[in-house]
Amino acid sequence: MLTNVGARTWDPSRIHLSYHWLWLVPRELLHRSRTVPYQDGIRTALGDAPLAPGARAELQGRILAPDIPGVYWLQWDMVEEGVIWFAQVAPRQPRTIVIVMPPPVWMFAPLPLLIACWGLFALRSRHSGRMASIADVFWCAATLAVKPLILVHVALLEPTAVAYWLILAVAVVVPMIALLILPRRVRPAILLGIGIFGSLLLLADAFYYRFFGDVLSAPALLAARQTGHVWGSVGSLFTPGLWWLLADWPFAVWLASRVSNQPPPVEQSGAPVNMAAAVVSVGLIAGGAIVSAPRVLMSAPLDQMFRARSVVEQLGPFGYHAYDSWNYIRSTWLRPPAPPEQVEAALGWLRDRAPLRAGGETFGAARGKNLIVVQVESLQDFAVDFMVGNQEVMPHLRRWSADSLRFTDVTDQTGEGRTSDAEFTTMTSLLPLDHGAVAFRFPANHYTALPRVLTEHGYTTLSAVAFEAGFWNRRVLHPAYGFQSSLFEPDFQMTEQIGWGLNDRDFLQQMVPRLERLPRPFGAWLITLSLHHPFGAFPDRHKVLKLGGLEGTPFGNYLHTMHFFDQALEDFKTALTRDRLLDDSVVVVFGDHDAGFERSAALARTIGIGTDAAAWTLNDRVTLFVRIGAGRAGGAGEVSGAGESGRARGLIGERSRPAGQTDLAPTLLSLLGIDPAPLPYLGRNLLGADLDRPVPRPYGDWIDASHLFLAGDAAHACYDLRPRLSATTGTCAAEDALALRARAASRLIIVDDLQQTLRTRLTGVLPQ
Repeated sequence: MLTNVGARTWDPSRIHLSYHWLWLVPRELLHRSRTVPYQDGIRTALGDAPLAPGARAELQGRILAPDIPGVYWLQWDMVEEGVIWFAQVAPRQPRTIVIVMPPPVWMFAPLPLLIACWGLFALRSRHSGRMASIADVFWCAATLAVKPLILVHVALLEPTAVAYWLILAVAVVVPMIALLILPRRVRPAILLGIGIFGSLLLLADAFYYRFFGDVLSAPALLAARQTGHVWGSVGSLFTPGLWWLLADWPFAVWLASRVSNQPPPVEQSGAPVNMAAAVVSVGLIAGGAIVSAPRVLMSAPLDQMFRARSVVEQLGPFGYHAYDSWNYIRSTWLRPPAPPEQVEAALGWLRDRAPLRAGGETFGAARGKNLIVVQVESLQDFAVDFMVGNQEVMPHLRRWSADSLRFTDVTDQTGEGRTSDAEFTTMTSLLPLDHGAVAFRFPANHYTALPRVLTEHGYTTLSAVAFEAGFWNRRVLHPAYGFQSSLFEPDFQMTEQIGWGLNDRDFLQQMVPRLERLPRPFGAWLITLSLHHPFGAFPDRHKVLKLGGLEGTPFGNYLHTMHFFDQALEDFKTALTRDRLLDDSVVVVFGDHDAGFERSAALARTIGIGTDAAAWTLNDRVTLFVRIGAGRAGGAGEVSGAGESGRARGLIGERSRPAGQTDLAPTLLSLLGIDPAPLPYLGRNLLGADLDRPVPRPYGDWIDASHLFLAGDAAHACYDLRPRLSATTGTCAAEDALALRARAASRLIIVDDLQQTLRTRLTGVLPQ
C-alpha cells in the first residue's frame, strides 16, 4: 500500500515507485555501508490517475534482483523522473534485509569444471576404471547440457518443455555417438572441440544479446561489419557469470590429453551390455527429439516468429543454431540458380514496365529536399475520416488533404511478416512472400532498396524504432536495405511506454533534434508502435474521445491510439516547422498494415461497410500522405521551391488510383529527381503514367480500378467494382494472369537474390 504523505499531487506520468539495493557490511564500517549498486531500479507505474495528498494506491512493485548474490538492504523509494529521488530529501526511509540467492543455473554451472577435475584425479590412479577412461564423454555431455542454461538465464529466455528435451537430447546423443563410433585416441580431441565450440557459440549469443537484444544468427554473423563493432565492447559485456562458459577449458584440454594417452582399460564382462544400453539410450532420446520437433514446427511456425530468441525458446540454443544454419545453407549454397530463361523473362518483364516507373510532369518536384517517412502501426485509411458522434478521430491528419497528396486507395500488401513486410515492400518495391517473413528467410540478400539508392545519390540515411534491435531482425535487415545508421531502444530515453515501446509522442519529439543534426539532404525512416493488435489496453490518462459503448473494447482502444498518434504527429509537424525542417522536407505518413480486427457484423456496422468478404477487402486500405515542403499551394498546385508549376501540378489533393505499398519507393524517388525506371521495382510511380494494372494482394488476391479478385480456398471470386456485382471469373482472367506474373517475378527476385543483378542488367539497357 502506497500513501502520498506530501503536500503535492503525484503525476503518474512523471512519478514512479522504484527502489535501491544497499550493501550490508559489518557495523564498524557502517558509515561506508550505503554504497548503492542499483541506484536506478526498474519502475512501477502508479496507475492512470494522479495521486492526491493523503490518497492511497495498492501496487504490486516490480523489482529486479542484483546480479551478485549476497546480503543487501532493500530500500523502496519514489522518483520524479529527471528531478529527484524522494530519499534525497527524506533519507530515513525504511529498509529491509534481503538475502539474494544465486539462481539455480549457477548451482549447475560448475558441473563441467568439476567433472573435468574429477576425471584428472581419477586418471592419476594406475588402476583407473572404465568410468575414468570416458571422463571426456561425461565432460562433453555436462557442457552441452549445462551451459545452454547459462544463456537461458542471461537472455531471460522462457524455453518450452520441448526445448529442454532437445537440449538434453543433444547433450546425450552427441557424446554417446562419439563413444560408440570413434577410436579412443581420436575421441577426446573431437569431443573437446565440440565442447569448446558449443561454449564459444553460447558466449557469442550472450554478447550479441547484450549488445543487440537478440541471439546470433548466420546472416548477422556474415554481416558483422554492418551490425556494429561488438568486439570493441566485449569488456563491458562480459560479466562474472559468463566465466563458467570458459573456466573448465584448461582442465578439459588436460583431460583430453590424458584420456587419449591412457592405455585401454581391461575389458569387463559387462561391457557389451553397457554398450547395448548406451545404444538404446541414444535411440530413445534421439527418437523423442525427432518426434517432438515436428510438433513444435506445427504448433508455432518458426519462419513467422518475430525474433530469433523466440525460436530459441522453441528449440533450445543448439537446436536454434542448427535450424538457422540449415535455413541459411538451404537458401544460399543449396539453392540452385534460377534457369537463365526465367531470369531473362523477369528482365524483359521489368523492362516492359519501365514506363510505369518513370517520372512524369512532377519528376524532380522535390529535388534536393530531405525525406522523412513516418511508418505508423496499424493505421488504416478509414480511421483518418472516422467520426464518433461529432468527434473526429484524426482531425489533424485529415486536414493534410488540403495541402498534401493523399492516396485513398492503397491496398495492404503485407502477409505473414506484417510490419516487417511493410518495411520490405515499401523499401524494395517487391511483394512479400505468401508464407514466412523475408526478414528471417532471406535477410542476407543484396537489396536495391530505397535507402541504398538515396545513399548512392548523396543522402544521409537513418532508420529509427524505439524497440529491440532484434525484433523482426532489423539489426540485420536495415543495413541490408542500405541505411547508414539505425537507432533502437537503447538510443532513446524510454519515458512513458504504451503497448510495445516508447509512446509515439515522445518518440517523434526525441527524433527532432537528431534530424536537425543530420547532414543534408537526409532520408529518415521513423517507425512508430504505440499500440498493437489486439489493442488490449490504452492508458486512461490519454483518452480524449468520448466513445460511449465502444469504450474499453479493442476497437475503442484502437481509436484512442489513432487519436493519440494524430496529436503526436501534429506536435512533430510543429517542431519541424519551428526548426525550419518542414519547408525543406518531403514528409510521408503511411500505415504499415491493417489493424487485424475480426471480421464481425457488429464491427462492419460500426465502420460503415458491408459484411461480405469483398467489403472487408476493399476496406483493407492503409493511409498514404505525401507532403512536400510546407504545402503552400499556388495556382494549380505549385509547391514553393519546386521549380516550374507544371512539374508541381497535382501535388495537392486526393488520389483514388488503386495502388499498393510497392508503389511508394518509385513514387518518392521520382519526386526527389532520381529516375526509378532503371530499378528492378514491381511498383509504379503513382504520379507518372496512369496506366491501370492489377495491384497484387496477399495469397493471390488483386485489385484494379474495375475489378476485385479474391482467390479463396475453395473457389475464386471476381467482382465488378462499378456496380459492385459478382462477375464471372473469365472477366478477370487477363488481369489475373498479369498479377500472377508479377507475383512470380517478385518471388524469383527474392528467392534467387536477383535484385542487384537485374539492376545492373537494366542500367545497361535503360537510359539514366
